[in-house]
Amino acid sequence: MKKAISTFGIFLFTVFAVSAQAQEQVTDAQLKKFAEAYQSVQMSNQAIQQEMVEAIEKEGLSPERFNEIYEADMDPEKDVEATEEEMEQQKAAMTKIQEIQKSSQEKMENKLKEKGLTLQQFQDIGAQVQKNPELQQKLQGMMMKMQTGNNPMKKN
Repeated sequence: MKKAISTFGIFLFTVFAVSAQAQEQVTDAQLKKFAEAYQSVQMSNQAIQQEMVEAIEKEGLSPERFNEIYEADMDPEKDVEATEEEMEQQKAAMTKIQEIQKSSQEKMENKLKEKGLTLQQFQDIGAQVQKNPELQQKLQGMMMKMQTGNNPMKKN
């Protein structure tokens, strides 16, 4: 999705970029909790992104135009022709997006708790999964099984 709109999506990537403090083995039970939490967070993230798009549109901008102005604002090398009204609309939308992001952080942590994980545990497991291809494969199999009801990675 769009850069500014998906800034919340960056949460998921930065979560995994944090290196795991402890190099403990990830159990199947922990990986299952992680898979469930990850799916829950992903679904929440989609709803939050939609909320951000609506906030932008309520200010009178399209998501594409918002991003053009946002990118030009963030990159001094980039130039964009924007009216004073568009600049105001972009700033107002950005304020709303930041509010959405703040409130969604708490919601995200609650979703993790519902699945039996703390934010730190989620980050640690995510970092270990990123570094370990075998864990990645196991996780993919678990997630596929949760979505389809069977595990295509498992040999019969």
